[in-house]
Amino acid sequence: MGNSEEASAKRGRKRWPIVVGVVAVAIVAAGAGFAVWHEQPGFCNAICHNPMDNYVEGYYGDETLMVNSHAREDVTCLECHEPKMDEQIAEGLAWASGNFATDDAGNIVRTGVTADEKMCTRAGCHDFDEVVAATADWAGEAGVNPHSSHQGVAIDCSNCHGAHSQSYMYCNTCHDYEVPEGWASPAAGH
Repeated sequence: MGNSEEASAKRGRKRWPIVVGVVAVAIVAAGAGFAVWHEQPGFCNAICHNPMDNYVEGYYGDETLMVNSHAREDVTCLECHEPKMDEQIAEGLAWASGNFATDDAGNIVRTGVTADEKMCTRAGCHDFDEVVAATADWAGEAGVNPHSSHQGVAIDCSNCHGAHSQSYMYCNTCHDYEVPEGWASPAAGH
């Protein structure tokens, strides 16, 4: 083996750790960038335009939706919708296969999905005692409080509060209370 061949072999042996290091740094940087992007609302509709565009548009642009008030407070989607790997895989497979249905508004048709007190009152979110205090004697009616229902824990937050759709005065299924602006109300007694 000549001197130039030996020198070339030595340079090659010295370069591989640098190449491996550069590739490792690139992979870590790409992974970190993906993790940051994954946390943003735009991630969902960048991948799954149908049906996620509707949700992201509401998050950013529809001031009548509760989700938009969360956006104004810099609360991201994943702060409420905690990502679990098995759920994300199932959602990805459903999207890839087209195995999901949407309603007339373009929202995913789901059953059994609720936002309950445990979800809405976790650390850093809503303090339920403060919510109850703020809605005491609702609309000037002594003893009426939609957050201290005679139905107890049978009522989830999402019975009334529609994060991605119009909120609904569930109490008015039986009662006839004042309805917040922009909310829907069923006819009392139905």
